[in-house]
Amino acid sequence: MSTPARVSPLADVQSAHAARWTEVEHMRVVAAFSNEQANAESIVAVGDLSHRPRAGVKGPGAAAALNAAGISTPSQPNRWCRSEGALVTRLGLTEYLIEADSSKDAVSRVLALSNAPDVYPVPHYDAALIIMGPKAVDLFRQTCSVDMTTLHPSDGALVLTSVVGVGATVAALQTPTGIAYQMWLDGTYASYMWDTLCEIARDLGGGPIGFEALSRVGL
Repeated sequence: MSTPARVSPLADVQSAHAARWTEVEHMRVVAAFSNEQANAESIVAVGDLSHRPRAGVKGPGAAAALNAAGISTPSQPNRWCRSEGALVTRLGLTEYLIEADSSKDAVSRVLALSNAPDVYPVPHYDAALIIMGPKAVDLFRQTCSVDMTTLHPSDGALVLTSVVGVGATVAALQTPTGIAYQMWLDGTYASYMWDTLCEIARDLGGGPIGFEALSRVGL
């Protein structure tokens, strides 16, 4: 059996509760948790999207280089858009994070820009979480000072905030089951964030969900 080339920043904290594992994008991920609540996503669920390929670039020539590669970019800072099967986020004035959604093509194009003038690669080892369900806003009310009801997928806005004391970027996304909130954070804080959010989700009647449940809801 081949060894996955990538290790999730959540691998250690999730191991004790994993019922089944699978490999996605060359990363070992939890397929289902032993303590997974049935239909947790219909209440509040916390999922792991850290396996998704992503790449970052920054610099005065970043937007032009991405556009020349066929990747659309947000017109304003702290915004996101979808392009070429990827989620394209603009972090500040000249920094971009591109994360594969339905296709890895855009990420491959970004990785090929490393030698472009005024474009500098930004390595990303983020943890990426998704919080969904009708009580997702209640979870954020306990962990973050930002009122997430002010975010809507049509706005394409990103919030740079603190969640349980950890810096994070949050976007509201439209999913097949309703509005969900994707969060990116430094992987070194991932275990603490996962444990805390899952505990609160369980208190609200939901909990963590694995890759199989995420796939069923279209993520």
